[in-house]
This record gives sequence, C-alpha cells and structure tokens, in this order.
Amino acid sequence: MKKKFNLLAIKSANQTLADAALLPDPIFLYAPLIVQGEITILFADTGIGKTALSVMIAIYIAKKHKLLYVDLELTDKQFEKRYRNDEGRHFCFPANFYRATYEILKELPEDISYEDFFISSLRNRIEEFNAEVVVIDNMTKVVSGSTDTAKSTIPIMNALSAMKFEQGITFLVLEHNKKVDEWRPISLNDLQGSKMKSNFADSVFTIGRSVYDKNIRYIKQLKVRSGELVYDEENVLVCELTTRSGFLGFSEIGYQNERDLLKVQESSNYEDKIQEVLHLKSTGMSNVQIARQIGRSEGTIRNWLDKANN
Repeated sequence: MKKKFNLLAIKSANQTLADAALLPDPIFLYAPLIVQGEITILFADTGIGKTALSVMIAIYIAKKHKLLYVDLELTDKQFEKRYRNDEGRHFCFPANFYRATYEILKELPEDISYEDFFISSLRNRIEEFNAEVVVIDNMTKVVSGSTDTAKSTIPIMNALSAMKFEQGITFLVLEHNKKVDEWRPISLNDLQGSKMKSNFADSVFTIGRSVYDKNIRYIKQLKVRSGELVYDEENVLVCELTTRSGFLGFSEIGYQNERDLLKVQESSNYEDKIQEVLHLKSTGMSNVQIARQIGRSEGTIRNWLDKANN
C-alpha cells in the first residue's frame, strides 16, 4: 500500500496552547533585536555600519554561544584593521567567535547550483563547529542573481528556515536596502525583495543615518514575532559610530523620534508646515495634538513654535 503524506498537521487550539505551554519561552540573545531560534534580517544602506553593528552583536552573543560569522564582505586585512588600536594591539574576541570566508577555489562543482553549493557548505561548517548562531554578511554575496527577485532568494531563505526548525539555529542575515529619501522614515518596503524576504524573517530591523551628523546612526525595529517592538518610529535608538580601544562599533546615546533625525522634505514645504502649526496652535490645539495631526514629534513642534515666536 502506498504511503500517504500530508503537508498539514491539525490539532485543536486548546491542544496547541497546552503543548506550547510545555515549551520554553523565547530567549533573547541580544535584547530586543535577536531571539534564539529565529531568523532576523538587518538591512541598511551601504557604508552605514551594518557590519560594525552585526560584529558587535555577534561578540556579545559569542560570550555564551558558539557563533559562526560568515563574512563575505571584508578581506582578512580589512577585518584586522577594524579591530586594532593606534598602538597596533588587537581587540580580543570571545573564543566562541568563528569567522568564515570564501575558500579559494579554481572552479565550482558542475553538478550543483551556486546557491545549493553555498547551503551545503554552510550546513557542513555548522555541524563541524557545532554553531548555534550564524551571521551571514551579506545576502547579496550569497545568491547568483539579484537578491531583489524571489527566484534567486527563496531557495536560500527556505534552506535557512529548514535549519532553524530542524536544528534550532539562530540566523542574523544582513541585506541592502533600496534608495530611501532623506526626509522619509524607513519602512519594510525599503528592504530589497521586502515582500518575500520579510515573510521568511521572524524579525527585521534597520539602521538609519542622521542628516545632521555624519557619525550619528539610529536603530529601528520594523517587525517582531517575539517580545515587543521597542525601537519604533517614535523611539528609535540613537547611536554614534565610533572607534574606541581598537573596536569599531556603536555607542548608545539615547532615544529620539525618527523624524527629528531626518531632512525636511522641501524648504517651501517647511514654511507651509510652520504656517500650519501656527494656525493649529491658534485654534487651541496642544503641541501633542498638532504633532499627531501633521506627523512630527512634539519636540519638533515645540522647536518650530519657539523659532516662529522669536
């Protein structure tokens, strides 16, 4: 008799709750951004500090968990220069931090696609080093085609999802973004191939850049499945990208509304907004009410009113 297979498993909602209650609650490896056993995507523009932040996160996680950092961006020398001080002393990484780079091959196997060869190699290295956490920097270097097309990326994301479910591997995947206007808050739509890739991801966060200071960055969460969305548009985490003691990383400064870090769309639009704020204020509206109506922070409204009245 031919064996029957079914892709779907069914049980009652009550049984689902009872079974899930026996499982441990999600564990944050780097709160609130990285949850154990999940796929997280970090995307941002080129040169904004994706690698610097991801290495910093990886260092923190590697203090307790064996981590494999798949570095497809930096050469060994470029990596070394980022983590030495002015006296030539190197930063000391945790013993559990392993870095993987491309092996130098004269040719690739003929009977396997590039994507399948990469996944096969990744699986082997994960098993060899008993890695619990994997950082892939970045997705653009993994696929043979454009990462903005589902055809190129779905096989990779499917394979990562399988390793997540089968082996409990935690993944942090770096990706580029589409061009973002300096006046517009970053959204999921700015992720390359966002409609497909964000569906595979459990969490997505991004790095933005302040238009007022070249070294100021901010971290914003765009999707979460475990925990809560802490760094939203009204409460992004503001940081400075800096090198201290031979370590390129992010230093936390505080929290701010994302719009306060962005460029005003147009000068004429700015003047129009000022007039709109003055009009709304004259009707008796509070600064908070005005801020909600025109999509700015209360601090911005207060600053505009101060400037207009001086």
